[in-house]
Amino acid sequence: MTAEPLVKLPENHPTADPSEWGKKNRPSEELSLVLNASIPPKEKASAVFEHCSGLMHNLMNEPVTEQLIEETSQPIIALAECVIADEDVSGSLLRITSHDYYTYTHCVNVGVKSLLIAKHMLKTADDNLMKELGVGFFLHDIGKSQVDPGILNKPGKLTEEEFGIMRNHPERGAELLKQANSLDEIRKITVLQHHEKIDGTGYPYGLKGDEFHQFGQICALADIYDALTAERSYKKGMTVFAALKLMKDKMSHHFDEKLFNSFIQLFIKEST
Repeated sequence: MTAEPLVKLPENHPTADPSEWGKKNRPSEELSLVLNASIPPKEKASAVFEHCSGLMHNLMNEPVTEQLIEETSQPIIALAECVIADEDVSGSLLRITSHDYYTYTHCVNVGVKSLLIAKHMLKTADDNLMKELGVGFFLHDIGKSQVDPGILNKPGKLTEEEFGIMRNHPERGAELLKQANSLDEIRKITVLQHHEKIDGTGYPYGLKGDEFHQFGQICALADIYDALTAERSYKKGMTVFAALKLMKDKMSHHFDEKLFNSFIQLFIKEST
């Protein structure tokens, strides 16, 4: 179980510059490339990843407004439809990871993995729920847009004060979406609960057992996996196998067993 390298879009591709993604007149052009049935699954998956990265790059670097959330959400819903409908694209997305860690690429990694877990576990869920979950998963870390980049990107251990600031980002994210009239119930769960743990040792509320919503659990699991496998300037990302083994051996008390096993099954399915 090894991650395939990300297939980068050509530099002269019309969507290659992240700062250009998500602009008002671009979504239809970008989505036509992503949703084109003639594009091979691996290339389509890469286009999905690149498209989402651009959307989240803009969201994290502009004032959060209701209009911006709407402009970001609609393409993500369309992309979620692609993931839901196409098994080959889903499999290719599972193997994609960004070699450059930024908050916006982390949002995409977690958003994609969470959506794939939800698709695997919630087989009877209707498409509308899955689309809304997709948006909620991608927006889970919106609160980090309010955190000093020096803290976000600090190599090494945070001070107690810095960690306190970081621990506030779920609540800051929920408040940000509330102010933008964009905080629905699913987004409230994913934004506020993605650092909770089923044994009650997470934050910000120390939720335990059934208090920890299934959607929050899915997002939290994907968040931890990405933190372990992501490449950082000060550490090499773990392999898929090493990350899953560490999570099973050292962190199993943080997750629901059925959920974690379902996550593992995704990788087993794609390796066979």
